[in-house]
Amino acid sequence: MNGVDLILASASPRRRELLERLGLRLAVVPADIDESPKQGEAASLYVRRVAKDKCLALAQVRAHRGFPTQIAILAADTTVVLDEQILGKPEDANEAAAMLARLSGRQHEVITAYCFALGDALIERAVTTQVSFRAIDASEATAYVASGEWQGKAGGYAVQGKAAAFVTEIRGSITNVIGLPLAQVIEDLRTANALPAYPLNAFGDVL
Repeated sequence: MNGVDLILASASPRRRELLERLGLRLAVVPADIDESPKQGEAASLYVRRVAKDKCLALAQVRAHRGFPTQIAILAADTTVVLDEQILGKPEDANEAAAMLARLSGRQHEVITAYCFALGDALIERAVTTQVSFRAIDASEATAYVASGEWQGKAGGYAVQGKAAAFVTEIRGSITNVIGLPLAQVIEDLRTANALPAYPLNAFGDVL
């Protein structure tokens, strides 16, 4: 684990890219847990639970995996919420199309919860962003679903990709919609003295 600043308990390439753009050196070790919502579970509680479970799953085997206690473990989970219903990752193209139809011309919420473990400390936070879509006609929806960009994305869309053409307004953190609210994550990691100095001093070089 030499030369590692942060252990990322996530398989998300978007989260990895966001953190690496800051100059952080990551060890990516996805946590294998059940991410199914529980019956009647509120979206905000759901994402907090999943993020915490991912973090704890890795923290519990930290010693066996050779992870030093001075390196933080970060886990996160993102979901889209419309009419108080969780829109997770579509299982197929038909479900992706149905989600897009529901989001068309509406405002929805994107909630990302994250949790990091450092030594015996466990820090949790959830961040919400409001996203508004314009009306999406049938031909656009068909083309978007055919692109396959929806795969593996909460709500069936990627704001950093082709779906940016659907967005009329974002209130809150845009990186939160991508998968990780960077400002809040960095703030919490800095407060816990869990970051090296050089990524923050190198913003002019890496961004």
